[in-house]
Amino acid sequence: MSSQTSEHCALRAEAARLDAALPRLVPPDRWQIPPGTLYLNGNSLGPCSVPAQDAVRAAMDQWAQVGVLGWSDGDAPWFDLAERVAARLAPLVGAHPGELVVGGTTTQQLHQLLGTFYRPTASRFRLLIEQGAFPTDRHAVDSQVAQHGLDPTETVMELPVDARGGLSPDAVAAAFASDVALAVLPGVVYTTGQRLPLADLTAAARRAGVRVVWDLSHSAGLVPHRLHDEAELAVFCTYKYLNGGPGSPAAAFVHQTLLPVRPAYRGWWGSDKTLQFAMDGRWTGAPDAGALQLGTPGILALAALAGSLELFDGIRMEDVLDRAGQLTDFLATAADALLAPWGVTVATPRDRAARGGHIALAHPDAAALTLALRARRVIVDYRPPNLLRLAPAPLYIDAATVLNAVERLADILAREEQALYIDRAARAAVT
Repeated sequence: MSSQTSEHCALRAEAARLDAALPRLVPPDRWQIPPGTLYLNGNSLGPCSVPAQDAVRAAMDQWAQVGVLGWSDGDAPWFDLAERVAARLAPLVGAHPGELVVGGTTTQQLHQLLGTFYRPTASRFRLLIEQGAFPTDRHAVDSQVAQHGLDPTETVMELPVDARGGLSPDAVAAAFASDVALAVLPGVVYTTGQRLPLADLTAAARRAGVRVVWDLSHSAGLVPHRLHDEAELAVFCTYKYLNGGPGSPAAAFVHQTLLPVRPAYRGWWGSDKTLQFAMDGRWTGAPDAGALQLGTPGILALAALAGSLELFDGIRMEDVLDRAGQLTDFLATAADALLAPWGVTVATPRDRAARGGHIALAHPDAAALTLALRARRVIVDYRPPNLLRLAPAPLYIDAATVLNAVERLADILAREEQALYIDRAARAAVT
């Protein structure tokens, strides 16, 4: 028996053992996975679920049957749907009642928090962000600095990353001791999948007099956050591990000690709901994080998110993270065994406590390999300059799927199929 065959046999046995030992958190028939695909891209967009489909259909039916009266009539009026969804989402991220608001986009929520809480002074004026941050975070930071008449090239301070794209938590904490006023940091780095210690870094920031806005887009719905205990401010999208659908409403968290809040940007949906239809032009904000809301929420998008949140009923977030940890452990092990001979390396931390829900694989032809995998019905994504991201999202992926994907990638590399896609990858963006 060849060593490769022995490795395959051992990996298949381990996949079978894991799938027998790890109970499925959500039954497979609750998902609409694209037919015939190995869907390992839930860290970009979670798949459609049956409850989300049902909830959107119900909202459409309500619209068809009662029209504008849907805002006020029936068992589930639209007027307070955003508040009901926020209340359902809050326990999944450890927020207390009133600390979470749902609506708009992550970029809008980030601008709202930055505009409201970034208050530069002569001694504390810098905005801190990591090198290579997700573009929308950097764009928001630069534009908010510019609104204060400051030069982003002089005011925005970048935290350097190491050769593997990693951030040092000690270096982050040390940066708080400078002239930083506010930091925007990722709960999980979107490229490498590194997870930062929220509670420790928030505590260090508080001691230094710095506020942190955490971008939790790659950890909400995966990590058992305790935001009331470990953060002051946060934003996150809901279309990744929360499976809320493309462009689903984003969330913002404001600790109760910072409430009530007078937001930098005001809209009528942020009103105290008892006064919203007074129409006298005066703005009286909601007493909780709801004051951050701007315009009328998208009801169909909220409905899809509300349906997707039903999938978490009765599930402990600790079990979600544990299953994710075991699947990403297995993915890294399979990559070491089957992909390392072809020059693929694991760029994600091996320590579970320092890892989110995806594994980043580094290879010079990562963009072309992404396209080659998609041609074989393996859905992953690429992040420049050399990373493939594979996310064994714990609500719907099993170990057999993980191994199947790695085996297909190994076969592509063995056959040098990526060469067929190099020109195409160079010509077009690979999302």
